[in-house]
Parts: sequence; C-alpha cells; structure tokens
Amino acid sequence: MNALADLQPPRFKQGACQVVSHRSRSWRFSRADLVERAGLGKEETTAVSSRHLLLLNLKGASERGQHFLDGRKAEFVRRKPGAILFIPAGCEWHGWEDGAPNAAYLSISVDPALVKKLCTELSGGQPPALSPDLGFEDPVIMNAARGIASEIDDRNPVSTMLTESFIATIFAQLLRKQRFVAPARKGGLTNCHLTRVVELIDEDLTAELSLVQLAEHIGFSVPHFCRAFRQTVGCPPHTFIVQRRLEQAQHQLRATNLSVTDIALACGFSSSSHFSNAFKRVVGTTPLNYRHSWSLG
Repeated sequence: MNALADLQPPRFKQGACQVVSHRSRSWRFSRADLVERAGLGKEETTAVSSRHLLLLNLKGASERGQHFLDGRKAEFVRRKPGAILFIPAGCEWHGWEDGAPNAAYLSISVDPALVKKLCTELSGGQPPALSPDLGFEDPVIMNAARGIASEIDDRNPVSTMLTESFIATIFAQLLRKQRFVAPARKGGLTNCHLTRVVELIDEDLTAELSLVQLAEHIGFSVPHFCRAFRQTVGCPPHTFIVQRRLEQAQHQLRATNLSVTDIALACGFSSSSHFSNAFKRVVGTTPLNYRHSWSLG
C-alpha cells in the first residue's frame, strides 16, 4: 500500500452495517479512527498494510470466527470490550468473525519509521520483530490508546507530541510483553486439560476450588498438576484464579453500573478492600479510577 492509501480510513472489515459515527485524525506518523456501528452480522476481515495496526474493542463482543495470519490458520480469540488486537506492518490478516449487532472500536495505525526512530534513540539498534496478537488485555496499552482517542478532537499544537508519547508507551509495552513470553516446554498440560481446568474455574469464580479438586478434575495427582500447570501457564493455580477474577471484574467495571462491593463479591473476593488491593497491585490503579478512565466522556 502506498503512503496515500495509508492516510485513508482503514477498510479491514467488510459487511452490511450502519456506521453510527466515525471520528478520525491523522498526525505525522499515525492515524486514529473512532468508529461506532450498528446492524452488524458476519463480517469478512482483510488487512495488509505498510503500517502497524492496533485495535481497541470499545463495545460489543466478537464471539465466533476464523482467522489466518500470513496464510496460516490462527487460533480464534473471543474479544470482549477492553480487548486489544495488534497486527504488525506487512502481516496479512484475513478471515471472518461474528458477534454483537452493535459495536465500537478505536483503530490506530502507526508508521514503522516512528517505532524505528524511538527504538534507535533508546538503544541505538533496530527495533525487534513484533508478532501479531489477535486478542489480549493490557491496561497500560489501553490507557495510552484512549489518550490518543482523546486527541482526535483536540486541535492543540502539542497534540502531535502527546500522541507520539502515547505511541511510545504502546510499543514499549508491546515489546516488553512479547519479548518475555516464555517458550512452550514439554511436560506441561495439554490444551484439552488446560481448557477443562479453565472452564471449571470460570464456571463459578466465587467457588473456593482446592488443588485436590482441580487435579482430580483432569485425573492428575496434586504434585503433578501443580508442576504441569505452572510450567504451562507460568504461575501457580491460585494466582491464575485471582487473575481470572480480576479479568471478570474489569469487564463488569466497564460494562455495568454495579458497585465496587457488588463486583468484588460476584467475582469471588471476600471484601471490597481485598478486591481493591488485588486490583491495584495487578492493574496499577483502583477499580473506581479504572472505571472512570474507561468512559469516553
């Protein structure tokens, strides 16, 4: 794609729908599009660009689909509000997906020249290769992306500087996240076993599942289960359960008006103070501040 094409609105989704609103702005090395749509059905997805593409799902969920990256089938990831998708420049992404009839997303496209410039200034070297990710949550990236969205309607002369600082935050976090992903090792849980354990946990996040219950659910001894689980997931079962509770709490903070106390109890925390301490330790902010930052105002 040429430079002129990169300045046009992104056209990576094709399907019958109504565009309720579309606000956008371009800067020296980037472009942001804030899009809300209604009447969605099954959509075809096609994207290959000379720019990095980041999508933040703001409303609606992607429930079903099939995706391919550079011609290879990729695992479909259900994306709820708050989920982030990243496609690096030059990567071909195509497939289809279906989900909620009403949706909104923030699209940010970035010239790789800016990322190269930032990495050169930092370390004097070339930026490491970035891998695509079809669905993840990261509060640092989400807040930086929302900072860029807030600049769409602000014509202040310092907007470009602010936007590039947010982009630096996004790519620093992407590089840190992707660089330290532990390689798969033998001796861990199979995908089938891990899926069954996660389904048991998600079935009732308020349940106090013991190691014996988790291990027996897939026919393992407790020592074997703990060893295999940690090797596969990278943390002990209890830590993982807390993470799942916090992920559900984040969703409820974004999607409901329930009080912090009600969300805490519904997600398996013994009290609002226990929930708030765990939330701030992992997410980096309080539940109320997280809910406030989610509002587009």
